Amino acid sequence: MPKIMIVVGEPSGDLHASHVARQLKALCPDITLFGMGGDEMAAASVTLDLHIRDSAVMGFADVLTVLRMFLRKQAYLKRRIREERPDVLLLVDFAEFNMPLARFAKRHGVSVVYYIPPKAWAWRAGRAKKLAKWTDGIAAIFPFEAEFYRSAGANAEFVGHPLVDFAHTPLTVCEARKHLNLCETDDQEAPVIGLMPGSRRSEIRHILPVMLKAAANIVKVYPKAQWILPLAPGISRESIAEHCNENRGTPPIQLVENQTYTAMRAATLLLVTSGTATLEATCIGTPMIILFRTAPINWHIVKMLTPLNRSGLPNLIAGRDIVPELLQRELTPTALTALALDFLKHPQKRETQREALQAVYAQLGTAGAAERTAALVFS
Repeated sequence: MPKIMIVVGEPSGDLHASHVARQLKALCPDITLFGMGGDEMAAASVTLDLHIRDSAVMGFADVLTVLRMFLRKQAYLKRRIREERPDVLLLVDFAEFNMPLARFAKRHGVSVVYYIPPKAWAWRAGRAKKLAKWTDGIAAIFPFEAEFYRSAGANAEFVGHPLVDFAHTPLTVCEARKHLNLCETDDQEAPVIGLMPGSRRSEIRHILPVMLKAAANIVKVYPKAQWILPLAPGISRESIAEHCNENRGTPPIQLVENQTYTAMRAATLLLVTSGTATLEATCIGTPMIILFRTAPINWHIVKMLTPLNRSGLPNLIAGRDIVPELLQRELTPTALTALALDFLKHPQKRETQREALQAVYAQLGTAGAAERTAALVFS
């Protein structure tokens, strides 16, 4: 009976790993699946040795605060690798935590497959050569990513991006707005503006107040504007309401639960924190502005490690700036207000970006990433 150990560290990885787990079960019903994950993996019949609660962090400063916990978890998982001797260790994203496990497993004769590998093509390229030594297979989610890892000596296969499988909605813009009880008025008079401040508490703390101050400015120009905020998993209504109450002039904001893609479709413009949500917006095809801010020490370390001048995944994939970005000190209420008003007043700018997003979406491959990754694990 084959045994597969799966390790993820964040909710997005938990979701993607759960799809692969189901495909592994479909290929071999008697397979044993265990490791570290969350509720999605547990629902996919993965036995959890460790749960990812409180594992999701953002930035180096945040990691430092939980370093001891991380080291304990790594030590435990290494013991499990030695004791259980899985046929394959399947690692999903979460590079800083998972790369040492890849090295350890390889040294102990365990095959390693890395799904959603580190974005070494964007920064810290040396990781590609390390993973070429420590893995038996890399399930790359971009075609150029597979080529990059192959050039470093890795056995890399392009499996497609997992978002292609589920980041979509059959609803039209009008249907989405009706579904969310929004007024079906002209975008030029009453635009629908979506706020997506992130899925981590630190992102909410650093970015949402800037969004709300900008909203207070924008509503002076567009008094009939409608505001929606799709809640990310783990973010409570209370935490959002607290920030809204603290920022005077904040317009009424409709909080949307479990309907992220419907909210994205309904929006005229999205203000999105850099991360997976920017690619989800790409799949839906809604124009956006990408935002990023973290603790100063995090930003300082990032700037030392990478020369990148762009953060958003759509821009990194396109190789050019198709979506405007406001990063760190650039992210101010004044700058965000000006940029958002420019997009709201000029429909052609939104349409130009939408066409560029379609080209990026075409690079994400076809549906079936989980199936192809499961097949790679078995191979």
